[in-house]
Amino acid sequence: MLPNEEDPEQLQIRCPACGQRFKVGSDLRDRMVECGTCEHRFRIDAESILRTKKFYPGERRDSRLDGFARVPHAPAVLPNIQTVSYAELPAHEAFEPPAPQRTMAAVVGACGMAIATLLLTLGARRNGALDGFDMTSRFALAGFAGLVGSIMIVYGNPRARRKALMFSLMASGVLLSLPHFFQEASTPLGTGVLVTRESEAPKEVKDETSDLAKQIGLEPLIKENTMLSTNGSSRAFGVWFRQLRVSNKLLVRDYMIRSTGADLSSSIYPRDGEDWLMVLSGVPDNIDLIAEAAVKVGHDRESMRIHANLGVVEVVVDNNLFVEGDADKLQDKGDPAFYELNRRELDSIDLERARKAVKRLAEAEPKLYRDDINRRLVQLLKEADIPMLGDICRALMTWSEPGDEKAIAAAVSALQRLDINTTIPPREMISFLVSRRAVNVAPILDKLWAADPTVWEQLYGELGQPIEPLILARMEKANSPVKHSALRLLARVGGKASLAAINAARNGADAEMRVLIERAEAAIQARP
Repeated sequence: MLPNEEDPEQLQIRCPACGQRFKVGSDLRDRMVECGTCEHRFRIDAESILRTKKFYPGERRDSRLDGFARVPHAPAVLPNIQTVSYAELPAHEAFEPPAPQRTMAAVVGACGMAIATLLLTLGARRNGALDGFDMTSRFALAGFAGLVGSIMIVYGNPRARRKALMFSLMASGVLLSLPHFFQEASTPLGTGVLVTRESEAPKEVKDETSDLAKQIGLEPLIKENTMLSTNGSSRAFGVWFRQLRVSNKLLVRDYMIRSTGADLSSSIYPRDGEDWLMVLSGVPDNIDLIAEAAVKVGHDRESMRIHANLGVVEVVVDNNLFVEGDADKLQDKGDPAFYELNRRELDSIDLERARKAVKRLAEAEPKLYRDDINRRLVQLLKEADIPMLGDICRALMTWSEPGDEKAIAAAVSALQRLDINTTIPPREMISFLVSRRAVNVAPILDKLWAADPTVWEQLYGELGQPIEPLILARMEKANSPVKHSALRLLARVGGKASLAAINAARNGADAEMRVLIERAEAAIQARP
């Protein structure tokens, strides 16, 4: 750091040649020095030493000192010259994009109003999301969705709040008007009116039954019975499920429709707490059959009540039935609990759990509970879908006795319910019936064989001699692949009556068919 000018040990000098100023020590006085700028050599004497006098601001009048003023001077105003004027700086919100949280708030608000619109339109029907909601509740839903959605949309559009407010008010108006136009299933639940079998006119339920009817909420059952009585069809029954968790609702509904043969339009309605009322339409006029199906989801028969005058079965649901057993024990065939646990899984109303148990039991040796498991497998033939039919028949190959007529009849009945023109039955199903020599399956297998002889020829031939008339009936008009297959089958099961048809096939036969004809004739003649 250079010393101050007031330091007596410092001299301020100036080069006579270039005028550059320097500060040097006082010990160089009267000595020769060299300028560091122009390299001129000169002596430090009175001529090169500068003498300055201290002064304070304001003591000297020198225009050059204005550049060092501590307080800036106002610019001089020149005549006839207009100064530049600037507009005020705009607010940042006017040109910057809105914050991400504002945009998200606007999107969430709009989506919420759209969801409320769908609920008030599509959900306002029987068995819909708003089934049983009265008009007050629907207006409250519309108002709440409109208010919250409007606040979020206005907040999310800071540069167009007027437009956002107008849009929000219009959307809120639409929401509030929807309950006026979609009023289905908005009447209060529970009435004391019941349609009896003796009369089609409504009749007040008396005494303690009236309170029970109000508690259950019989309005959907009453309306369904009124409609069915008008159409002259069968009546409807109700099942009052007590303590049924909402997560198990659909399983119970599908099971009741499947086990009772009710119409697919049968619906389940929420009631107080965890209670539900299911209306089964198009079922036989026998409430005991409904009770027999409903008891499988209850604790026991003692906890079930039949209210015949109301047409309702009351069941206290055992939700533990919907819990799957230990996965390790269900898979381990060596575990003592394997058969017991899988037998319970077969009894589950959840077809997916029953399907898994069927597959496991199909690969297990029938050591325990053979009669119980076989009986349940036969029952499942009435409820199973097409893929499950094959798994059940594969399990029946192991668990059913060779002469079990009930299993054979159930499998044939399940096969006859299928439309083989559009649906190909499971091969395991046909294999089971063929292995049990179910001759009444021959006409169905004959159609399958005629459509695809390469797939069904082996199983068709295992039925034996009863298929000979069916084959001969197709020989004359059959195409070449079917004729080839027919000749091979006749060589296996044909008798003397087939020789004429086989000989007639020689006309126009190719080399391969001639070989098949000769083999068939030789095989038939070799039989006693």
